[in-house]
Amino acid sequence: MQQLGEKRRLPAIPSWVREHDRRSELFTSICFALAPLAGSLVSIAINLGAVGGVLAVLRGTVRLSRDTFMAWLTIPLFLYCGAYLVALAANPNPDWKNALPAGTLLLFPFLYSIWSLSRHETIARSAVLGSMVACCGALLLAVVQFHFLGMRAEGGDGNAIVFAVVTTLAALISLAGAFGRTGFTATLLLGAYCAGSIAVLYSGSRTAWLALFVASGAILWIYRDRRHAWKSTLTVSCAVFGIVAVTMVAALVVPTRVAALMNDWREIGSDGNRDTSLGNRSQLWKLASEAIGEKPVLGHGPQTTRQIIRDGFAADGLEAHYSHFHNGFLTAWVEAGIVGVLSLIGVLVVALWAAVKTLLATPNETQRLGAAMLSATAIVYAVNGTTAILLGHDILDAMFVAFLCVGAYLAGGTSSLAERSVTDVSGGRTGFAP
Repeated sequence: MQQLGEKRRLPAIPSWVREHDRRSELFTSICFALAPLAGSLVSIAINLGAVGGVLAVLRGTVRLSRDTFMAWLTIPLFLYCGAYLVALAANPNPDWKNALPAGTLLLFPFLYSIWSLSRHETIARSAVLGSMVACCGALLLAVVQFHFLGMRAEGGDGNAIVFAVVTTLAALISLAGAFGRTGFTATLLLGAYCAGSIAVLYSGSRTAWLALFVASGAILWIYRDRRHAWKSTLTVSCAVFGIVAVTMVAALVVPTRVAALMNDWREIGSDGNRDTSLGNRSQLWKLASEAIGEKPVLGHGPQTTRQIIRDGFAADGLEAHYSHFHNGFLTAWVEAGIVGVLSLIGVLVVALWAAVKTLLATPNETQRLGAAMLSATAIVYAVNGTTAILLGHDILDAMFVAFLCVGAYLAGGTSSLAERSVTDVSGGRTGFAP
């Protein structure tokens, strides 16, 4: 019996748990902080982590997770990959280098299982702070590229659209994180959201602007009961300053991009000139529709996409070097058939379903952050996929898998830490082990 006045000792966290948390914290920070800054390096890191998960499962040191959200996301992901690979093999001249994008998606459950060997609080904190770093770094690179190099901001990704997508995701996670915190940390995260939003404006990606606007509205709706977060004078001042900064950059960038869009539209309507950004997109969508009509069920396989585009533009006396149809859903249909595109839509629908289910079931802040992450991922990829690329780029594929893993784990995942109990043979003790 505990003696009167004796301090009650809380159970100590095993040293291996702390060590694994440190590794998870570093890995999560890398995944969420470096996408706009280091380009394909983050893709390499995520894929290496997933391959490590495969090896751990094969060795029996990690159990493949059976979480509900993970399982429901795996089904359409694997269906898409199956349709994609079948179309690749069934059509002439398969180039197996085209199978690499499917490889990243197939690693999803293994990467999830590795992430589930962590505490939810560690992953949530690392994801939010990593996103804050990503937003600030993205703004710095965007300012240099736009104002000093005279180019659309593309960060370290080498592609303005990809840079805009990953920066949008980072900005949205920073915004969600701001509502889950108070004081100076909340103010910093709100500032990071503004920084990321400005970087997205500098990218000139009009579809990303729409995605940021729609998804920001979803985040604000999710945290609509957190109005007290705006009572701080410092937070309100930061918000006003951020709105002014975003408005100033928008006034500099948006009119030019909108004018270019209207000019392209006029040239198509009056002169029939399709050798413009909008004209090329309309031609790509036409070619995709024709290709779908030829093989709606099986698809043409990813090895034929460039050839279809090249031949279609050559017929009109134009030269093109596009690798996709500037519509992720049409691209998926052409490459993987009807099963492929429906499965891809299914992934986005399941992510939104998991988010809504979580929001209706619990007020837990960490789980709501996971729901916000799933919502942001589904909205951003769906909107961006309408006029740009959805999957098929190494950075977008890797970040898609990473955000689904972390979002699903935080929203409704079970930590595997408590399940890992083994016997220390050398010391004859039973306890936890990594």
